[in-house]
Amino acid sequence: MIDRNKHFLRLMDWSEEKILETIEIASRLKAEVHAGKVSDRLHGQNIAMFFEKPSLRTITTFQVGMNQLGGHAVLLAPDSIGLGKRESVKDVARCLSRWVNAIVVRCFKQDLVEQLAEYGSVPVVNALTDDYHPCQAIAFAQMIKENLGGFKNADGKPKTVAFIGDGNNVANSFLALASKVGMNFTLACPKGFEQPAKVVEEAQEGLKKHGCQYRVFHDPKEAVKDADILYSDVWVSMGQEGEKATKQSHFLPFQINDELLKLAPAHCKVSHCLPAHRGEEITDSVMDNLDVNMSFEEAENRLHAHKAVLWQVMEPFAK
Repeated sequence: MIDRNKHFLRLMDWSEEKILETIEIASRLKAEVHAGKVSDRLHGQNIAMFFEKPSLRTITTFQVGMNQLGGHAVLLAPDSIGLGKRESVKDVARCLSRWVNAIVVRCFKQDLVEQLAEYGSVPVVNALTDDYHPCQAIAFAQMIKENLGGFKNADGKPKTVAFIGDGNNVANSFLALASKVGMNFTLACPKGFEQPAKVVEEAQEGLKKHGCQYRVFHDPKEAVKDADILYSDVWVSMGQEGEKATKQSHFLPFQINDELLKLAPAHCKVSHCLPAHRGEEITDSVMDNLDVNMSFEEAENRLHAHKAVLWQVMEPFAK
């Protein structure tokens, strides 16, 4: 049985209180860096990073983050390890647990993250799978708190996130976030690209508790009318390249562009988890409008959100 509070496998595994605390830690660590301060909270600690998927932000921020916390990160080459092929997941998990203090995994199958948590004895952090992207959700929440004034508007009503695109891993974790911190979540996607029913069902209790709504539109123009922030991600996720032509034909009307943004409230912002395929899911003009586009604030937060997650899972075991 996996102790899901020990690891960070899905955002839904953590309590509302722990998620809010993690966001606060991220903001505090960010402020320390901006003030020129260095924390050595994880001095002498080591993490192993196993990445099946390409990465810029995730690999850089986990490595820099561990350095800023006084620890060290070791990047493992997938081809050298042959996880599940050259050597069983069980054996790798048990070996790594003897050498490092946590394992960070960016891979295709959620089951791999779950197995490493099951058979290892150290915390495992999900840095992205095909099903979930919980670390991105923490960075997004931090951006909303710091740049948009929090999860409620000035009138006390919950903010509304309109996710324009595929009901994918990022959307799944953002819906979980909305259910935990109290935001409305709207998905605008072509028919047949909605989120899994189990993900939606799992979020209902939290949404109801906060008086928030989950809505699905198949017309992006309807979805943006009351949005406080529009969110975008690539239409074709890593590993789905064979579906590119089909997906693009379905998703073209779901591009975030100046025309769509004009239909949203005047204060509405935009963000993207990156990398952005300019001219596909989002236009150059929106990406380069830094008064509206919060993607780079969110990208900066990846560093501090990752540190906060590592702090939460590793600090209880730090000497």
